[in-house]
Amino acid sequence: MINRLPSTKELQAFLITAQQLNFTAAAHILNVTQGAVSRQVISLEEQLKVRLFHRHARGLTLTNKGSEFLPLVEQAMNQIHRAVEQVSNDKQLVKLKAPSCITPWLLPKLMTFQQAYPDIDVELTSAIKHNVNFSTEPFDAAICYGQSPQEKSLLTNLLFEEFLTPVCSTSLLPVDKTTLSTNEMKGFTWLHATPQKSDWALWLKQANSSYLTADQNQHFATLDLSVSAAIQGFGIAIGDITLAKLDLESGRLVAPHALTVASGNSYYLVRPKTMQNPSLELLIKWLI
Repeated sequence: MINRLPSTKELQAFLITAQQLNFTAAAHILNVTQGAVSRQVISLEEQLKVRLFHRHARGLTLTNKGSEFLPLVEQAMNQIHRAVEQVSNDKQLVKLKAPSCITPWLLPKLMTFQQAYPDIDVELTSAIKHNVNFSTEPFDAAICYGQSPQEKSLLTNLLFEEFLTPVCSTSLLPVDKTTLSTNEMKGFTWLHATPQKSDWALWLKQANSSYLTADQNQHFATLDLSVSAAIQGFGIAIGDITLAKLDLESGRLVAPHALTVASGNSYYLVRPKTMQNPSLELLIKWLI
């Protein structure tokens, strides 16, 4: 049994050193001397009565105990940072992570939420990746894409299921024409959100047109980029009807074919079961 709990300075020194695996680099980040970082790590090891690092001539590696300790310290330090921000902020703060492709659906809802609850500040971080690790990332909640998360440590709310259909600019269609057959689509550039062309492949399969290929293809890193290219008239993208709703209603996009296909994926709002934030609960109710 240890006589006292490690200080936050010692834990921070271990955390940064474990991430950098170099005392000099850790000292530069912490703005202290290399000796100070080394002493804090040694003090921590003495308190725990375990070695956390293997020292080598060219740097450090984590011991088994160090590797076991690292995610626990990351989670604890993130919780402390969130608690400090929550208490010290004049407004109630909610940190939310979301994939960039969902912003057309999410931003209008966040704006109306902020108007309804001006004392709650929602800090949105947009990301390309569709997952989150609450142990290492400083978020209260996140929107994830795919299958329903099964982690027992998370609470999950379904936002909406994904339904796919071709979308394009009205400028792409011939005069006085609002629809296209699958064969007619072949003559246009197909805009793909993934290198695997999976969205087009799924939709074509349901349209009994798997044999079709486009004369030209253009690939993008994310769904929102491919849909943006469609709005600008560069070709036809496969879009989610929920995310494209505002563009379809405004006429920036049209759906030239009636078939919509369930992809089997959905968008979920997830947060740790340990997260106690009344402002977050209000936001979740607003979104769902």
